[in-house]
Amino acid sequence: MTHPRLAPPHKILLATDLSCRCDRALDRAVQLAKEWQAELIAAYVVDPDQSRQYRFDRTPASWRRLPSPVERMRWRLKRDLGTSAEFIRVIVEEGPPGETLLSIAAREGCDLIVTGIARDETLGRMILGNTVNRLVRGSPVPVLIVHDRALGAYRSIVVATDFSEASLQALLTTSALFPGRDLTLFHAYDVPFSGLLDERDYVRNLRTMEKELGAKFLSDERVDTAVRASATLAEV
Repeated sequence: MTHPRLAPPHKILLATDLSCRCDRALDRAVQLAKEWQAELIAAYVVDPDQSRQYRFDRTPASWRRLPSPVERMRWRLKRDLGTSAEFIRVIVEEGPPGETLLSIAAREGCDLIVTGIARDETLGRMILGNTVNRLVRGSPVPVLIVHDRALGAYRSIVVATDFSEASLQALLTTSALFPGRDLTLFHAYDVPFSGLLDERDYVRNLRTMEKELGAKFLSDERVDTAVRASATLAEV
């Protein structure tokens, strides 16, 4: 992605598997859709190889068969969101989840994909899962992976950077999606032979790098003046 949109998204795609781990992504997607006045599309992909019992049943509704994936999804959304669910468009398709979700996002002209993580282990390791990895690697639009509960709008945002072109695009995209927020540009660096330096020299080296590299990175003409003014540099 070389030229991020310079305006908030008009369409948001929520990629969900209807499990509890996607509830936080649902709450965040609803919050962002309201903030940006964007259309919210909830997409659920049925993988025929993994969930044959939920494959589409084209026969008329009957008490003798399970509800269709579309019916189940609409029921879940209405249960969790109440009347807010009426403003969410539901799409359910069959196919490989990652590829199908990317196809839906492209077809619908979505500007942002929101999803959750596969699981969060006890020791804090974040497992994205195959589908989310496929979305992150293959999506031409930003992908927001929601980890925490949506207690309010984003106010302070940390943007990790290695001072590469990809990192610059991440900063530009973040500033475009969330204008006016407090941004912290974060770079982690392992100082060579740090064990031979005293605390004062160690800190001085980091602060020098922070000032020089940060100023050079933010001096790119594509970085808005307001972003330069609001960005705080942090190096560890």
